[in-house]
This record gives sequence, C-alpha cells and structure tokens, in this order.
Amino acid sequence: MTTVELKSYAKVNIGLRILGRRSDGFHDIDTYFHLIALHDDIALSFEEADRTGVTISGNEAYIPPGGMDLMEKAARLFSSMTGIRFHVDISIIKRIPVKAGLGGGSGNASCILKALNSICGDPLSCDGLMKASLCLGSDVPFFTSGLVAAHGMGRGEILEEIEAVDLPLVLVHRPGEAVSTKEAFMKADEGDVGSLPLPPWTHDASKWQDLYPNDFDFIQPILSDEGYLECASQALYHSTSGSGSSQLLVARDGRDAERLCDLLGRRFGDLEMVSTEFAKNIH
Repeated sequence: MTTVELKSYAKVNIGLRILGRRSDGFHDIDTYFHLIALHDDIALSFEEADRTGVTISGNEAYIPPGGMDLMEKAARLFSSMTGIRFHVDISIIKRIPVKAGLGGGSGNASCILKALNSICGDPLSCDGLMKASLCLGSDVPFFTSGLVAAHGMGRGEILEEIEAVDLPLVLVHRPGEAVSTKEAFMKADEGDVGSLPLPPWTHDASKWQDLYPNDFDFIQPILSDEGYLECASQALYHSTSGSGSSQLLVARDGRDAERLCDLLGRRFGDLEMVSTEFAKNIH
C-alpha cells in the first residue's frame, strides 16, 4: 500500500469576462487565476486491485446521498484512461468553502489525478493529464498546470503564466449562500452575454479595481448591500471570485487585513471571514 499526503490549494479569479456561449454549450471566458494559501488536506492510500474502487471520508457534509465527489470521478477517469485497476481510500479535511468560486472541488480532483499518475509511474503525459483535467471541469486544468498565476482563456484551459503577487487578502463568505457554476452561467445566458476581454495583466493591485471586473457580480446578493460595499471599498481591490459566492478583499499588508476583518466582523455578524494570502512558492 502507498500512502501520500496532499495539500489542495484554493484559487481566486482577478476579473472574469464571459466572452460568449460556444457551440458545445460551454462558454469562452477571460480571467486571471491565482492560487492562494488556503488549502484542504488530503490523505490518499493506494493499492492495486482487480477492480477499481474508491472510498472517501470527510466529504459527507457537502456530497448528497448517492452523489459522486469530483475526487472519485478523477480516480475513475484515471483508471479508465490508463487501464490500471486499484483501490484508493481518500480522507479530506475541508477548509475551502463549497460552491464559493474558490475552486475547491476542482483542486481536489486535480490533486487526486496527479497523485495517482505519480504513484503509477506517470502513464499519462502532461498533455494527457491536461486533457483528463478538462474532462473533469473547466477550472481543473489550472490546478494541474503547476502554475501559481495564469491568464485563463477558452473554457479556462488555455493558460499563460503571469507574474504572481504577494499580498494578504480576506475572503468573505455568507453561510448558506452557494452558487452553482452551471446555474450562474445559465443566468448569464439570460442576459447579454458577450463582454470585451480583460486588459493585459499588471501585478500592481492598486490598479485592479478599474481594470478587472467580474461578470458574475450581478448574481451576488451581498453586493446589493450598501453597507458591505462601503466596507469593501476600503480594500485595495474587492471582487467576486469566479462565479461566487465568495468575495475577495485584497489588503495592503497584514495590519490592513486585520482591520478589514475587524470592520466587517463588527458590521456583519453573519459573515464568515478567512484571512489568507496569495501564494507564490507552493509547488
């Protein structure tokens, strides 16, 4: 039996434009991905078997009875693509909020895919891993790419490395508010889908507010709260991450992050806040 321990990092989006609906039903987007230090902990135990089997613990709170975790889909897809049969036992300590635009499930799936490939002697090439990742979800290729920060185009799988930043940020999430990516795009389709691409990347976060909007802001309930917007405006940059429902507030330094947390905590007793930072050297 082989056992490995993995850190599955979250991501944020700095700006997100929906460029249009594709003939395959997906959407072309333009966004900037960036890993952050917030992560889930995963332990994976692997052994060869006659039939592929997957057991997962720690996901009971967010996977409905009869539902399949994206980690299991990743393991079964790997088995199907390589012909390797095995049993994996996965346990996860979940810290990344679910359906919050932080890529928690996508990062988890990527971790399992890469770990199985490594354990089995790399039967899938880099291109093979990226193709498998895209089968699992549009955000998964970014996590598989090994990049810390990237310009994401197409469905999100066309990636170009960008200069990473090193700043603290505060994630704001209201318990009970969860946004399904599929439903978010369906709502966008009801409107006038077809934004202009984002401007070129700058790592100067003081310029982001004017440069990098998110087309999913319109479905975030918290952004209709004038009191929240007043607080958020004191951050260096504030925006929705992905399709939501988490909001990210970029701080100037650690003390500024503490001040933002204190301000929001005193003003809104129902908000969950996570103080974290952009990641630069985690691979």
